[in-house]
Amino acid sequence: MGFFYKISSFTMKNLFKYGARWEVKGLEHIPKEGGAIVVANHTSNFDPPIVGSALNRKINYMAKEELFDGFFKDKLIRALGAFPVKRGRADLSAVRRALSLLKEGELLGLFPEGTRSKPGKLRRAKSGAVMIALKSEVPIIPIGLKGAHAPFKGDLNVNIGEPFTLEKYYGRKLDKEEMREAGKEIMSKIEELL
Repeated sequence: MGFFYKISSFTMKNLFKYGARWEVKGLEHIPKEGGAIVVANHTSNFDPPIVGSALNRKINYMAKEELFDGFFKDKLIRALGAFPVKRGRADLSAVRRALSLLKEGELLGLFPEGTRSKPGKLRRAKSGAVMIALKSEVPIIPIGLKGAHAPFKGDLNVNIGEPFTLEKYYGRKLDKEEMREAGKEIMSKIEELL
């Protein structure tokens, strides 16, 4: 974990701790080492810094490539552990980067819905997130974020669930229906924490 990441995480943690009424539960479910995918619901731009500052390990995010426009913006967001992904089509370089990070024992943060949703209304998991979970065969750690859409106007809860896997789908090519079922399993674990 780089110095800039540590300082940013510490700053955001204190901002949410003292500026919002935040509560983090289930931190013991985050493994101390080894690759894992952290999945959470997505209601606001605050979600990545909330999850990142709640965890006791660095987390790497796939982020839409538009966020990397400009030299300084690109350097900043990469220093915070993000890497670009092209949305709306298969981005094999982003998938390879994600799988490489997991193989190296890093945490990968994904918002399976692919875009923000209304609080309390979960969307279906995108196939890209499901594919990364299946190909990597690492534990998946669900997080339910409540109050993240307006963190400084009420309670902010970060509920971290027990790791799970999609083991029953490993080692074979899935059809669309099975991919949907695997995605539902991911989203149901998040929903249980809301």
